[in-house]
Amino acid sequence: MNIKRQQVLSVAVVVLVLAGLYAILGFMLLPKGGLVSKQQKEWREATALPSDPTIFPTVKGSQKPGIDLDDAFRSTPKAVARGEKLFQANCVACHGPAGEGNGPAAVAFNPKPRNFTSPNGWTNGYTIADIYRTLSKGVPGTGMASYDTLPPLDRFALAHYVQSLGHFDHGEDTPQQIAALDKEFSLSKGSETPSKVAVPTVMKHMAADYKQPPAIPMPPPEDDSEGARLVRRLVKDPGRAARVLAQLPDWQTNLDVLVRAAVADPPQNGLDPGVAGLDARQWELFQQELVGLTGAKGRTPPPRANGSGA
Repeated sequence: MNIKRQQVLSVAVVVLVLAGLYAILGFMLLPKGGLVSKQQKEWREATALPSDPTIFPTVKGSQKPGIDLDDAFRSTPKAVARGEKLFQANCVACHGPAGEGNGPAAVAFNPKPRNFTSPNGWTNGYTIADIYRTLSKGVPGTGMASYDTLPPLDRFALAHYVQSLGHFDHGEDTPQQIAALDKEFSLSKGSETPSKVAVPTVMKHMAADYKQPPAIPMPPPEDDSEGARLVRRLVKDPGRAARVLAQLPDWQTNLDVLVRAAVADPPQNGLDPGVAGLDARQWELFQQELVGLTGAKGRTPPPRANGSGA
């Protein structure tokens, strides 16, 4: 028993010593910006999502020039070398360094990433046009995403490198295939990149363009008509009530619109809760008085009896 206890204690001491060394190394490396902390920082920056996806710089649209299709479809050492760099940066994680579909991330996908060294199982084919289309549109239902953010010539370079990984006949692109690809992606004609405007920028301009309506003017004290008395009694916040009316379509001519908005949320809409107790005749008088006070065009009001309407 004593021997076993000593063995357990020895193991515990070793574990504690190793844990202490690990903590000391971490303390020495991480706070001082050493290799470990630098790599972690770069990884966090690369994988972090923006807190608000609407926050991005406003970018003016531009016209992308067309490309020479003869040059794009021609495999050259320069194009293959460019494609290799793009492959190492974008494709190795899934397709592996040799393009065999066995990258470290491949285990997470079903179906597995394409093996470029074999002619079997290609979803869209393996001519240059086929590979370009796959790079541009991705393969729905698989882990193959679209790489349409790459410039067209980079996608062609990547296609040439992908072909170089498989030592089998990939076939020649026919004039019909080239023409179809050109039409689909406007390659020789070029394309226009639309402007991108951040939402906060749009909201800022909208706020600048928005003209706040003036507050509803109160009837003069000498106006003792029933409509004037209703407005003075029921309009508690002339500014807020004016903003509510400005958002209502046809309130001046459609009494139902005015009634629904008025009784929906008093006093938040600037009106007294007493609006809910108006009868049909009072609603018409209330509407007519508001139309007259705001200068809006509404229904022609009936003549007031004895000049007072009371």
